[in-house]
Amino acid sequence: MLLYLVRHGETEWNADRRFQGQRDTPLSEKGRMQAGIVARALAERQFSALYSSDLSRAAETAEIIADPHGLSPLHDIRLRELSFGEWEGLSLLEVTERWPEMAAAWRADSLRTRPPGGETPEGIRQRVAVFIDEIIMRHPDDHSVCIVGHGGSLRALVAHVLSADLSIYRALHLDNCSISIIRISEGKPSLLLLNDVCHLTRQDSAAPRTV
Repeated sequence: MLLYLVRHGETEWNADRRFQGQRDTPLSEKGRMQAGIVARALAERQFSALYSSDLSRAAETAEIIADPHGLSPLHDIRLRELSFGEWEGLSLLEVTERWPEMAAAWRADSLRTRPPGGETPEGIRQRVAVFIDEIIMRHPDDHSVCIVGHGGSLRALVAHVLSADLSIYRALHLDNCSISIIRISEGKPSLLLLNDVCHLTRQDSAAPRTV
């Protein structure tokens, strides 16, 4: 079984470096372009199913990827991004101005510091763990499944599937519309690809330059 993990395309809040969390922000024009590029990169793959977060930035990315395959994405709330509670919509500078001590604690240890009204990475790991365990049981070993999520939910998913300590969560980075692949063979997982953005950089290099 192959799990193809795709982070959603860019939003305006991504570009502005705002805490996005579970706010339902749409893709930007650049994000839709990225989604189209990753859809073409995956068009020749044979997916038995495609799952996504129900938040619109992931759901729209999933719809664009699914179109060449004739699939309808299955939305699952458990794939939502980490909740940042009252910090959502704010920049780190704004958060630091309003919650200086908590912001300092979060920068020092984001694994155990919970934003006001938000959750910790352990919380997101627990919900994605239930989701991915169901998906692995649901699909035969010779099938490929595409999962479109968020930076937080997909990093937690990788940590769970690989049975890695949650500290790996902070060490992983996933760009918008990057591709990561996990193979599961006889119940044993292997990370084949992480944060591949070659399809995006090839598109950038092919674009005409102005002078």
